[in-house]
Amino acid sequence: MNLKEHVKNSKTMMRVGMAFLVLASLARWFLHPNAILSANWTDGVTGFLYGVSIASLLVSLRTRKFGGSGTGHGPHA
Repeated sequence: MNLKEHVKNSKTMMRVGMAFLVLASLARWFLHPNAILSANWTDGVTGFLYGVSIASLLVSLRTRKFGGSGTGHGPHA
């Protein structure tokens, strides 16, 4: 199964989005600026994780709304 088929599956994208949401939340707790990691770097990583999470969840909702595979909902089910 390739990436294009995974993107069409709303359940998979929902799981990916929720996993990145958890990672972003944990990053806010555990990534602290110090001598090695600057504040800009930690904010960038956390923002990236939140961005991937939001994008994945929106793709999941879009495929669910327009009848992507594996949803069991929508007009084509």
